[in-house]
Amino acid sequence: MLAGLLGLCPTAAIARPAGDAPPERVIAAEPQPIARALADASRYRLQSVTVYWDNDGTYPNIIDDTDRYYTSGQGVELGFSFDASDGLSGRLAPGWQNARFGAGLSIEQQIYTATDISLADPPADDHPYGGWLSLNIAFQRADNTRHDHFELGVGVIGEWSGGRWVQDLIHDNIPDEIDPAGWGTQLANELAINAVYQRTWRTEKGEIGGVEFDMLPAARADLGNVFVRARGQATVRLGMHLPESFGPASLLGFKDHTAGSFADPEQDWSVYGYVTVSADAVARNIFLDGNTFATSRSTEREDFIARGTVGIVARYKCVEFGWSQTFETESFENQPDGQSFGSFAVNCQWRF
Repeated sequence: MLAGLLGLCPTAAIARPAGDAPPERVIAAEPQPIARALADASRYRLQSVTVYWDNDGTYPNIIDDTDRYYTSGQGVELGFSFDASDGLSGRLAPGWQNARFGAGLSIEQQIYTATDISLADPPADDHPYGGWLSLNIAFQRADNTRHDHFELGVGVIGEWSGGRWVQDLIHDNIPDEIDPAGWGTQLANELAINAVYQRTWRTEKGEIGGVEFDMLPAARADLGNVFVRARGQATVRLGMHLPESFGPASLLGFKDHTAGSFADPEQDWSVYGYVTVSADAVARNIFLDGNTFATSRSTEREDFIARGTVGIVARYKCVEFGWSQTFETESFENQPDGQSFGSFAVNCQWRF
């Protein structure tokens, strides 16, 4: 890690005369080529826009209609291709064959509430109220069988995140929605910095009766003052004209910016269903453990969480639509039951 950080720093040459005389001058050299290349805006080309919406009730969730725990998430992401010509590909992905690269820039918000939002003062052992607003930068590399996703998110937790304002706005404009009353107990304002790394593998496609399928195992790690956790995951996809990507786009996951929306450009459409199962080992969750530096509400966190998702993704030409339903086990000790939430992802990709 230290070597990598040093590789991003400028180097300097010091000219000294003979003897013990002090240096005459310091000549600053150019930054290392890899750092300069990653910062070169001309290498990035905008290729897609994706809009995300997660909700545990209302429209995305067809199983249940609730307002609790992870109750809403929304985001907009710009996707970019990255030109790694001029020998840069071998330095960014040493030993990889036919590596390709992409990047993402997104703004996202997540909202968390207690079990009963009609209570102005929820029980002390209930899920704390909290919002998270973040600006996220992602860089990705992939070949035919593996994909790496690196992400850094910087934002705010607490009132500054706008969670209360967004939930009030939604509930004011949807009939028969309860006014959320417990935001006066939300987490305190805090700078939020979180890094994510995920490696995903992809098997070769199989085919049964004209239906294609593949499997995408993955391992993920989060590190920051928001989450510290590790995840194991596996996705199975079945459908027609499966895209050469590393899984469906999602707000709590990622969109593959290294691939187009389809495997065969001659095909105007594709459709597939998928099932994802995952398990988390959690060492920190600020929305349950409370603020890092301030006194706030908290509750007893569960150290292990299991999750299952079923979904479908359909594309016609450059527009792709995805829907999924996620089921999650209890995340804190006094949670009466698990949670479900639905997700929409709409993507327009004009470069392939």
